[in-house]
Amino acid sequence: MNEQTGTAAPPSRGGLGALDADRFDAAAAVGGWRGILESAAPTLVFVCVLALRPSALVPALLASLAVSALALFARLLGRQPLTQVLGGAALAAVSALWAWRSGNATNFYATGLVINAVWLAATGGSLLLRRPLVGLLLDAWHAAAGTGRGDRNGAATRRYAVGTAILAGMFALRLVVELPLYLAGEAAVGALGVARLLLGLPLFALTLWFVWLVVNPTLRQASASPPGN
Repeated sequence: MNEQTGTAAPPSRGGLGALDADRFDAAAAVGGWRGILESAAPTLVFVCVLALRPSALVPALLASLAVSALALFARLLGRQPLTQVLGGAALAAVSALWAWRSGNATNFYATGLVINAVWLAATGGSLLLRRPLVGLLLDAWHAAAGTGRGDRNGAATRRYAVGTAILAGMFALRLVVELPLYLAGEAAVGALGVARLLLGLPLFALTLWFVWLVVNPTLRQASASPPGN
């Protein structure tokens, strides 16, 4: 509620919508505090169980999956959107299956490494092709939302390129830190879990804030311009 006007404040936007907001809300950008908990809890439980019993791979996997299932069930009961929690549950299931089939706890984190490598290739490739991924994703988001955009000029493209480079740096940092820990095997599984948590949503929120600082002036200018100008 706005104390001066008595009107309700506009809802905080998540994901790409956060880049359009006049004020950046880090918690809302990554799905709110509930979304943060749902995303981090499966990995946190997995790390804690293995810290207590390093040989308890199956119980750790089952506990992680149970947390994901509980979050999904709670969303269903509350008739709330399932998009974010479904993605997290699917990732947890694939990660657990990979670790269980291999018998190697470090493979619980292998899917995350693959995802980061794919995103790094996508962001880097878009920069090489001079079609910055941030701009493409924002175009798609605005098209889906039915909101108009002004024509893109050279300055806007450069801002999107910088934003894309920032995203690429995040994915690269994750791989640089996590890949050696993954290759170190079981001895580093605890450290790998901690790294995954720290380089997950906290780093993503910080990265999205930097991208917002870069591209938001362009988005404001575009939204203020009449269509076709």
